[in-house]
Amino acid sequence: MKKLLSLLTAALLLPLVMGAQTLGPNQLLLGHYTTDSVNIGNGWGMPLLYGVRPIATDLTGEELALFQGSKIVAFRVGLAQSTPVTRVFVIPVDGNGNLGAETEWACDVSSEGWNIVTLDAPYLINLPPDYSLRVGFDYQQTGNNKPISAVKVGTIYPSLVNRNGSWINYGVNTYGNLSLQCICENENFPPYAIRIRNLQTNPILIIGNQMPVKFQVCNLGVGQVDAGQCTFNILIDGEVVGTTTNPTALTANYSDVECTVPTDGLTGGEHTLAVTAVTVNGEVIESPMTITFTVKAYEFGFPRQMRLVEQFTSTGCTWCPTGSRALKALCDMRGDIAWVGVHVLFGSPTDPFATAQNDSIEDYEHCTGYPEGSFDRAPGIEEPGEVCGVLSYSSATSGAQIFNSFLESLDDGPAWASIDINSTFDSQTRKAEITISGGLVPDFDELMGTDARLTVYITEDDLVASQLDQGAIINDYVHNNVLRVAPGGVKGVKIKKNGNTYKNEFTVNIPTSWNADKLNIVAFISRPLRANALTDLRVNQTYKRKLGEYDEPTAERGDVNMDGTVNIADVTSLIDYLLTGNTAGIDAGAADCNLDSIINIADVTSIVDYLLRGYW
Repeated sequence: MKKLLSLLTAALLLPLVMGAQTLGPNQLLLGHYTTDSVNIGNGWGMPLLYGVRPIATDLTGEELALFQGSKIVAFRVGLAQSTPVTRVFVIPVDGNGNLGAETEWACDVSSEGWNIVTLDAPYLINLPPDYSLRVGFDYQQTGNNKPISAVKVGTIYPSLVNRNGSWINYGVNTYGNLSLQCICENENFPPYAIRIRNLQTNPILIIGNQMPVKFQVCNLGVGQVDAGQCTFNILIDGEVVGTTTNPTALTANYSDVECTVPTDGLTGGEHTLAVTAVTVNGEVIESPMTITFTVKAYEFGFPRQMRLVEQFTSTGCTWCPTGSRALKALCDMRGDIAWVGVHVLFGSPTDPFATAQNDSIEDYEHCTGYPEGSFDRAPGIEEPGEVCGVLSYSSATSGAQIFNSFLESLDDGPAWASIDINSTFDSQTRKAEITISGGLVPDFDELMGTDARLTVYITEDDLVASQLDQGAIINDYVHNNVLRVAPGGVKGVKIKKNGNTYKNEFTVNIPTSWNADKLNIVAFISRPLRANALTDLRVNQTYKRKLGEYDEPTAERGDVNMDGTVNIADVTSLIDYLLTGNTAGIDAGAADCNLDSIINIADVTSIVDYLLRGYW
């Protein structure tokens, strides 16, 4: 078991101390970040690896590009608390990760904050483009000190520790970038080296609204760039839709630029937003840097009906009931959770609800411990690229609050489809007939993908079986939301579309050991399950209903706008729906004027014929 119990911890606010940079006219800082920030009193250490310990980080080829041909003349070593630093060093690393010859310089600094180590023999940076440069220092690790400063600025790169002659990633990326910078000197540093990063906008936007655009920019050259002297083009799909300039002077430290651009004329679906620096101080930039961001544009969407929570659990998992209690608290907190308990074989007693389909779902979602779960299969609940996260918390309420916060943080926009569930069950034949139908936005394929899938789960409540709970076996434990079967398979089925609507039908034989009165149907539309595609599994719409529930047709045939009368206004409403897919203010049952269970142009003809003849 990878994880047993996760406890809520309060986030620490890390105080940052600034120290003035003392750079010469031909000098620039090289590092993962070039601000003066350094953590004081909130560093990290390796108490179990006490003694003189080398620590380092790799400067990438992209970071080194501007500094080829320059010399490292000094290091800036940032410490969170005082400890002896006895050596600084550099090691070239080729594109295959092989280490070159190490160059080192002895030193004697130890102050908290920034320490300057001037090199008696400068190091010339002259490396192939695919090389990186490992830079580091030796420090004194005691049994309880935490002297390593790291700062969360920009892209976070690993900190590497040398243990028994081998370099390992110590896994402390969450602290930030190692506080280590090189002072480089070159008489030929360019006056302007404009860099752009961190392009942001709303990933899902309504066509016609202004698109907010935010990015960060800096000048790594030695020249001066005053406010308003650097011009940027904003492009959508390669077409310039706006321009902006830097609001403040550009230095080696990144600063924010914000603007808005129009989205009129966009079609629904994916588009590429780009930002390019085009001029600086009136000069055209040769080979300018461009960064991009993918957005989805839409005209309208459907409200989110429910949220899918898949819980990976087992009767032999001692902490799984703790996760169930947190999910129960989440369901009490909000009324839109479709909870599916995916039971797998684990521990003892053997789980009677585990199935091969469940194991397949677990494999696709990369569940690595119990209890874990996914929320709309969105990555980031625990790790950035993983859809599964720990469900057990010492407080069910605290766990529910974390799950709720994650769901609210998902910048999903609307859904691209609606879901209706109608089903019947024949107690004699034990056959269940299930119909999943709904509306689709006009650009469904562009927004959701032509390979989107409809998946159906059947779950059962009030199942009594033994359960291990914090070391004790509960013989009469009640299990709810237990996944029994996925008709059509765990990967789902192709959505059977007809214009702006769809309808899929399933026939399921219900075993006599299942209580039909306790069965539920969970249907959801998502990206397809695929191996190693964890960042592309998102669920777009979910709905849940009891087996055997269905809607009786109540609408008057042809009364599309539900005003009690069939007239030309209903024709207009039906045509509007077919053009836009917007179901607001119409009755889909009444719109099926020719009673073929499909809403299309034939229904317009049918209602016009009725108005002309006076009968259907």
